[in-house]
Amino acid sequence: MFAAGALGLAATLTAAAALVAPAGARSTPSRQPAADEILARVDPFDDAGRSARPEALAVTRARHHLELARSAGDPRHLGRAQAALAAWWDDAAPPAAILLLRATIRQAQHDFAGARVDLDALLVRDPDDAQGRLTRAVVATVSGDHATALADCDRVGALIGDAWAAACAAPLATRGHGTRRAYDRLSALVTALPAGAAGAAWATTALGELARALGDDVAAEVHFRRALAIAPGDVYTLGQLADLLIDGGRAAEAVALLDPHAEPEPLRLRLAIAARLAGANGADAHAAIVRRGLEAEAARGDSTHQRERARYFLDVAPDAAEALAAARANWSLQRESIDARIFLEAAAAAGDRAAAAPVLAWIDEGAIDDAVLARARARLEGQP
Repeated sequence: MFAAGALGLAATLTAAAALVAPAGARSTPSRQPAADEILARVDPFDDAGRSARPEALAVTRARHHLELARSAGDPRHLGRAQAALAAWWDDAAPPAAILLLRATIRQAQHDFAGARVDLDALLVRDPDDAQGRLTRAVVATVSGDHATALADCDRVGALIGDAWAAACAAPLATRGHGTRRAYDRLSALVTALPAGAAGAAWATTALGELARALGDDVAAEVHFRRALAIAPGDVYTLGQLADLLIDGGRAAEAVALLDPHAEPEPLRLRLAIAARLAGANGADAHAAIVRRGLEAEAARGDSTHQRERARYFLDVAPDAAEALAAARANWSLQRESIDARIFLEAAAAAGDRAAAAPVLAWIDEGAIDDAVLARARARLEGQP
């Protein structure tokens, strides 16, 4: 079960790969550029139609399952992607295409340390691998290595353009009170993009996230809807828009938005939340599907998707103690604004401000400028 910003960021790593792929390569825009999508340039057949290298076929299969994991939110496809790379899974120096794809799978499985090892090795081989830089920036961001993430995003700008550098760095822009500056810069760059530019949906969604951090949900909604006009059905952007509608007391609109797209589990979770708030028909059925997914993960011994578990126990089947335990476990794995928000909300639900001390310190030390987090903190501290 994945967050919209996860498949960790794994589902989310299927997007603006066309930025660095050759013309004609298929692209599925999403939140972050895709380590797997770039591999579409690997042709499993040679010019005579003969089967090419075994690794090319493995890459094709693994990439296919990663895309299915992204579109369906189904973690079983990650196991199938890993199985496709079994011959190289423990290889210290596999071909570059496999190294990049293996890193993406590991990141999706929340093995951030393993993904980082692979990406570091890839960039030693080729420091100008833009796809590797983009992917490492994502892994560094979620694991708290902000210096590396920013350096990689800067390098992306030199390699493929300033708009992609700004979109790459957007998740870090709220640090040091830089949100307004980052929003203005990315807005100008997105406005200047030519029609049909690869990665435009990804950059536009990033712009919407910055608008939300500024507290401008009206502008954020405009950006999210523009991104969906470019990339209809994008799971990550649908999740962001649904969250905006739910937060704004527009749960019935969120239900209408998500009903046609409910199959991916990140969206099913949001649909269950919205349906419960709106008193919609099917609310119990949606909640039961989410619950079964969580139970299946627990049965497999999978404890990586604590973010979704925390949100389920916050907003679908309220249990403050369970929500806080999951939020705490999630914070030990990944530290982004969404993780901080869920921790603050779980601590507020449990009436345990002290539990949120690590998150409050993270916000203060990073001088995080995020209106959504500020509201969650105010609720925790009992402010209006």
